[in-house]
Amino acid sequence: MKIKVCMWSACKDRFSDYIITRLKNDKERFNLKDLEIEESLCMWECKKWPNIKVDWNIHNYINPAKASEFVFHTNKKKKKKKTNINNNDKK
Repeated sequence: MKIKVCMWSACKDRFSDYIITRLKNDKERFNLKDLEIEESLCMWECKKWPNIKVDWNIHNYINPAKASEFVFHTNKKKKKKKTNINNNDKK
């Protein structure tokens, strides 16, 4: 999973740097090897700041806690899909 965090002025004023710090800490703490975190230029959603892009989807009004929650929720779904695929292969 790739997460880009907008670092343009409106988002940066609303703690996007803390979102990046939180996500990096989560990645290390919970050994999320498939998580890529990047800084991004403006996503043109300035009225809905701060913004993150997960894969190709933009999410608005994100704070550090919401970002962590989003990562874990998405990660659980991906693990569940992999488990289901593996179980179907055994049949």
